[in-house]
Formats: sequence, structure tokens, C-alpha cells
Amino acid sequence: MSNDRSHQPISRIYLYGQLAGWGGFLILRLYLTAFYCSKTPGTNLADAWVLETGSHLFGAAWSHLTWRWINRRRLILRGYRRLTIEGALIANLGTIPLVLATWYPSISTYAPDFARFGTWPFFWMIVGQNTLITTLWFWSLVALIYFDRVRQLEVAHAETRAVAREAQLHALRGQVNPHFLFNSFNSLRALIALDPARASDALTQLSGLLRYSLTSATHSVVPLAEELQVVQRYLELEKLRLGERLTVVAAISPHLDGALVPPMLLQGLIENAVKFGPAGRKAGGEVAYAVALDGPRLRLRVTNPGRLATATDSTALGLRNLRDRLRLLYGDTASFTLREEAGDRVVAEAEFPARPPASPPLSPPS
Repeated sequence: MSNDRSHQPISRIYLYGQLAGWGGFLILRLYLTAFYCSKTPGTNLADAWVLETGSHLFGAAWSHLTWRWINRRRLILRGYRRLTIEGALIANLGTIPLVLATWYPSISTYAPDFARFGTWPFFWMIVGQNTLITTLWFWSLVALIYFDRVRQLEVAHAETRAVAREAQLHALRGQVNPHFLFNSFNSLRALIALDPARASDALTQLSGLLRYSLTSATHSVVPLAEELQVVQRYLELEKLRLGERLTVVAAISPHLDGALVPPMLLQGLIENAVKFGPAGRKAGGEVAYAVALDGPRLRLRVTNPGRLATATDSTALGLRNLRDRLRLLYGDTASFTLREEAGDRVVAEAEFPARPPASPPLSPPS
């Protein structure tokens, strides 16, 4: 057999098929032979079984040699036209030595048929039977090779999609850090001018945030507990800057152990809420966020005062990034909405599986 590692899976399938195919066919033939001998005087069941067993062992051996020839000639890689021509030829050549080897034993074993049909009709009947068997075997092998190649192409396509997905996620994660750094340093600069002592504390909080931002950049998802910790750090940093203008209300459901979220996703929603809510209003306001588990799905909800129409200075990079990351990680199983509610409130909601699928679908960017 070929030493090419790409053919190893089909080699196993081929061997199982050989054992099942030839073994099952031999059992069927032995049964039919027994029935034939019981109805035909002048036949010997033992001789018939020996003949059938020998011919089937020869057929299995020749088909195996054909398979080795196909691999040695690398016919599978040369296209199905070459495989059909050479493979079919070598497979059917096995009919000649098989007929020659079994011709005289067949005459004595199936003497009634030989007497009824005559020499040449009986000869061509044996040739036809063996040719039919080798042809069926060969085209079954071609079908097996075809379906295996289709499987290999599907695996290669899935691997290509996974690489493309990972590249896109890596690019999106690369956008998160500069965006987050830009906003954080702007907040710190404003705080330095207002209160240098508190700015020193803010720098400590910012250091922790940056550490998380950098270490989580290599992961598609992180434990929810880690994301909640960085959210707390971020809000403490913003409280140092905004003081009483920022009120935070959190509603975290219990039993969230094991839930995973894309890094900086909840933090990004809250950052957006602070920026266009309390930070953009002289009177400040309340930012509320809730995390809940609804069966196997995780639901994030962030609200802030304001209206969508007033956020005209936003580049929408963070929200566009968030949508793309959810799409790449969860496909159609994730959703994100941003809307206004009564009472001058803006609501952002994200919902997705608490654990991402192993191989999420990759859909084209919208």
C-alpha cells in the first residue's frame, strides 16, 4: 500500500471493505452452492465448497494486488480517467488466471451444467461471472475513493475556513487594544488635570486593565469571572474621573460558573455606555448592566441615559468590532441589538451560547 499518509484513512476502510465484501460474498455463494447441490444430482457439496472458497480467496488476493497497483502508480492523484482505464484493466486481467485455474475443477464439480450448456457456453458463463464480480468490486472501490476524496476536500475546506476565521479574529482583537488604549488615556489625561492624586490611583487601575487587555488578546473567549473583574476595574477608573456623575447598577445572576465570553466584550459595551451616557451629560446618569444565563445561552444587557441620534461623534468601531467578533465566534447563534427605550434610555443587548461551538460557521462580513 502507499506510504502517503493522506491515504491511510481510506486504506483502513478498504481493508474492512475487503473483509466484509469478500467474506459476505463467500458466505452467500456457499449457501447458494449448498442449495444447488441439494437440487442437482451428480454434484459433490464438499468439492463445490472447496472450489468456491479457493476462487474467492484468489479474487480477494487479486483485488488486493490491484489496490496496491493503484497506490503504487498513484492513480488516485492522476484523475479518475486514468484510474478508470488502468485500474479497470488490471482488475479484469485477474479474470484470465482465475478462469484458467478453476476451469477443470468447475467441469467436474458442475458436471450437470457443463453437460447441459456445452463446453464454450459454459466457459463464457464462467468468464462472465468472474468479470461481473471484478467489475463490481472495482467500481465499488472507485466509489469509495470518490467519497473519501470528497471527505478530504471537506476537511481541507473546513481547515481553510478555520484559519481564515482565526485570522479575522486576530485582526479584530488587534483593533480592540488600540481602541481601548485611546479611550483610556483620554480619560486619564482629563483626570490628571482635575485631580493628580486620584490620577495616580487611576493609573494603577489602568495598569491592571492593560495587563488583562494584552493577556486576553491571544484567546477567543475567556471566563466570565475574569471579564467581570476587568469591568469592575474599568468602572472604578471612570468613577475616579466622573465622581458622582456616574452611578452604576449591576445585576449578576448566580450560577454562572463555566460561562465564557469574548474578551473585552462586556467591557466594551459598558465603555460605550459610559462615553455616550454619564460622561457626555453634565448631570451624569446611571449605567446599568446585567448578566444572566438563559438555559445554555448567556445574555448581556447594558443601559445608559441618552439617545442614539446624539452619538454623532462616534466612529462605531467598537460596536462594529463587537458584531464581527460575535459573528465569527458563534455564527447565526449570536445576536446583538442597540435600541432606544422609553425614558431617554439606550439599551445594548448581546446574546450567545455560554460556550462557543468547536467549529463555528464562518459567514461573510456584512
